[in-house]
This record gives sequence, structure tokens and C-alpha cells, in this order.
Amino acid sequence: MEMSTGEAAVPADQVDAWFDADDQEPEEPEAAKVDAAEKYAASQIRVVRETKDYQLDYLRHALQPGRELIDLSPTYQRRLRWSNKKKSLLIESFLLNIPVPPIFLYERDYNEYEVIDGRQRLDAISSFLSNDYALTGLEYWTELIRRRFLDLPSVLQKGLLRRSLPAVVLLAETEDSDSTGVDVRRVLFDRLNTGGVQLNPQELRNALYPGRLNAVLVDLARSATFTRVWGIPPYVPGEEEDPPDVLLRNPLFSSFADAELVLRFFALRDAMVNRRAGALRAILDRYMASNANLDAASLVEMKDLFTTCLDRLAAVFGDNTFRLGGSNRLSRPLYDALMIALSQELELDLTSNAAQIRAELDGALTNEHTYDILVGRGNTIDAVHQRVDLARAILRTGV
Repeated sequence: MEMSTGEAAVPADQVDAWFDADDQEPEEPEAAKVDAAEKYAASQIRVVRETKDYQLDYLRHALQPGRELIDLSPTYQRRLRWSNKKKSLLIESFLLNIPVPPIFLYERDYNEYEVIDGRQRLDAISSFLSNDYALTGLEYWTELIRRRFLDLPSVLQKGLLRRSLPAVVLLAETEDSDSTGVDVRRVLFDRLNTGGVQLNPQELRNALYPGRLNAVLVDLARSATFTRVWGIPPYVPGEEEDPPDVLLRNPLFSSFADAELVLRFFALRDAMVNRRAGALRAILDRYMASNANLDAASLVEMKDLFTTCLDRLAAVFGDNTFRLGGSNRLSRPLYDALMIALSQELELDLTSNAAQIRAELDGALTNEHTYDILVGRGNTIDAVHQRVDLARAILRTGV
């Protein structure tokens, strides 16, 4: 079955509810007691820092593509989220000479920096000074609405370039990791960002467990079949540096929930095989931590397995892949169940039995008992086991 593009995307409130649901089952208690005084003495993080004020004119040159002195996208950064209105209000703050909170940078080499906190602000400044967007939603400088930087009167251009953005810089002398293995940059990224828009669980995993696995999750989440199925705008070349607005507005993409969906397939499948217990969030966290730098051969096998399962299910269900009848709502539990079930039954001939399988799934979703098993029960590992068992029986229809 062919799939059309532009299917309804998952709404932002549903994505937020997904992240909240993964904490239903409590973590197992720690096996050993830790002496608080000893932990305090051993865990003090050494931070060497200085403060600076960067004129916007300097930042315009320091952030030029291909010549960046400041890296806006270290591996632990979240995706860009700011709308043009929010960017415009920051520019208006500079025009009004209103103090702007400092950014935090890490000096990884002499005069070379990476952003710990402040990527959105730096992107807003750089893209406006590059004439990339017009001001919108201004509250005081309403006469400047729809104007780009080069459209501003000369006096305003010069005045804006003289404004300064404060920065706190962690110097190169700061250890990458302290004696306990803590990466100072990532700890600060986590703690600083909780003062603004709090990081969701997958953004934290992206920050704390960068590596080859994380890169594979992001790559698979931008694959053609995945984006079609989940109603995410398709990949376009160059989006890593300049993502289109329609992509930034997509709740799954902007929150890294797309990458978490890919992670769920691998982590829950592993948990079922190895009988892992605990809250689903803890299961996902542990899988990311344990497999952050898997070898290349293992990652190739994982990518092939994920792509094979997704493509085969999409061929059977088309526009209705992982969607609930009636509401047409995308279902994460149904995705978990069908993907993991098929990964356990790769020898099944879905193509020959496609019509029967679709009818069987429709029947299961209209029956109160089987609906409850597939999508209605709690988001726990026990519930995952039950829904995968039922999904496997559905996929065997006609055998």
C-alpha cells in the first residue's frame, strides 16, 4: 500500500504526555547505601571560568558559516526551537538595551568555543544579522515589523551591532571529566537549561550519552518511511545547519521524541529478551548508557533490522500504519507492539496475508479487551510484553 504525505502529526500535548508516562513504574531501590559526606567530598566539580561581553558585531563574524569560532551544535545540544517571533523579541530587547541573560561557553581550544547554554540566542542573533528573517510580533518597535537587518535605518544597524551579549566562559584548563567521570560541560548544560525550558528525557539522553548509537537514532528518525509514517516533514539537505520552520514546528522533531521512538524499539526489545525490569524511562536510560558506543558492525545490523521491520509494516498498513481506527491517531503502544513483534517473526509472509492481517488488527482495536491490551494499559514493561504477544498473534494471521 502506498502512503501519502502530510498525514496528521502527533500534537505537542500528546508528546509531553508520552514522556510523563514513562515514569509509571518506580525504579528499583539502590543495592548499597552511600555515605553523603564522602560523596560530597568526592563530587566537587572544578570549574575555571571568566566573564566576557561580546559585541554583536563580533558575534556576526564569529558565527559565519564555515568559519565559526563558536560551535552551536555540540553533541549534547537540543534541537533549535525558537520561532521567528521569539527571535524577534530578543532583537527588540537589544534595541531597547534591556539586559539579556548570559550565555555559557566552553573553550575547547584557544579562541575556539562550544555552546553549553545559549544556542537559541546565538542562532537568533546570527540569522538576523545575516538577513535571514524579518522581525515579527514586536511590542515596542512595531514600525520595524517585517523588516530584516539590512532594511533597518543605518543608525539602528550600527546601534544594534554595538550592543553586547554577556558570556560566562569555562576555560580550557577545566577538566573534561572530574575524578568521578562527570563531564562538566554536560552537567552544566543539564542544570542551566532547567532554568528555561526543561529538558525532556530524550533531550537529556542526547546530552548525557552522545556517541554512535545516538547518531544512529537521529539518522533513522529522519529516514523517508519513518517521517511519512509519523507525519514529520521529510529530510532536506542542509537541515542540520538550517532546519526549515515547518520542521521546527513539528512536536516530534523539536522535542527529540522521534529519536526516542527509534530508541524504544531497540531498548524494549532488549528488555524483553533479557528480562529487564523497572520504569520504562530507566530502561531507556540504561540502554543508551550501556550502548552509547556500539561497534560499527552491530549498528549496521540494528539499522537494517529497524528499517526492515518499519518498511514491511508500512507496506501492509500504508496510511494507517500505527494509527487507531476512527480517530486516526498515531499510537506509540501500537508501534511498540507491531515493530517488536515483527522483529521476533521476520520469517512471516506479511505480503500474502496483508488483507487478513489488517482485518485482524481492526478487529482487535474494536474489541474492548484486546484494545486494552494493545494500547490501553499502563506504560510498563509488563504491559509491553502482553501487547507484543498479541501483536505477534495478529501478524501470524493466515499462517
